[in-house]
Amino acid sequence: MLKALLLKEFVKLRAFWIVALVFNMCMLGYVYITMNGLFRLDHAEVVWYRVIHLGQLYYSSLTYVPAVTGLFIAAVQFFPEMRNQRFRISLHLPIAPHLIVMGHVFVGFLAVAVILIIDLAGLGLMTHTRFPGEVVARALTTAAPWMLAGLSTYLGATLVLLEPTWKIRMLNFAVAAGMTGLFLRGGVPGAYGPILPILCAALLIYTPSVLLPAYRFRYRRV
Repeated sequence: MLKALLLKEFVKLRAFWIVALVFNMCMLGYVYITMNGLFRLDHAEVVWYRVIHLGQLYYSSLTYVPAVTGLFIAAVQFFPEMRNQRFRISLHLPIAPHLIVMGHVFVGFLAVAVILIIDLAGLGLMTHTRFPGEVVARALTTAAPWMLAGLSTYLGATLVLLEPTWKIRMLNFAVAAGMTGLFLRGGVPGAYGPILPILCAALLIYTPSVLLPAYRFRYRRV
């Protein structure tokens, strides 16, 4: 039955996932055009100097794209379920509630993660066409926290949408915004590199929090 539940979520999200993927591909295309535009305006050595030594980010337009993607996937996955109380039916299936909740989250989380991995790969490949490996590594290290912000936004939006009471929903919103904000703080390009494992661990610890509002919704606990 759990397999059928996962398949249902996959089918439900498939069309929306394609929309999100197309949006991300368009943004990657915009970054590619921006990057090539730098070389049309200046000599390569000038562009390299600005990017390597001055920290110019030609891909800064990607900063909030993962967060928007995570929010979109969470909204289309859980808003209809909560608006029509359909999620309550799922929670009464003869499966442990935590497996049902985490099964839903797994499908949505994976959908977001696949898109963001494609984003990182695309950024790395396009950077490799114009810059040395040092710049590629820095670009990936700089963009990685933005991708984690996308996953954090998905979890945070899920945390808010599953909560049945407005007071706790507002508290969850503050927690979600603060958590996502950790990944989006500005700084020197690549500065997050040394603490990326810690950020990944924090995201994993954050993930089970979605069980709390789901249990309150299932058992009407406030």
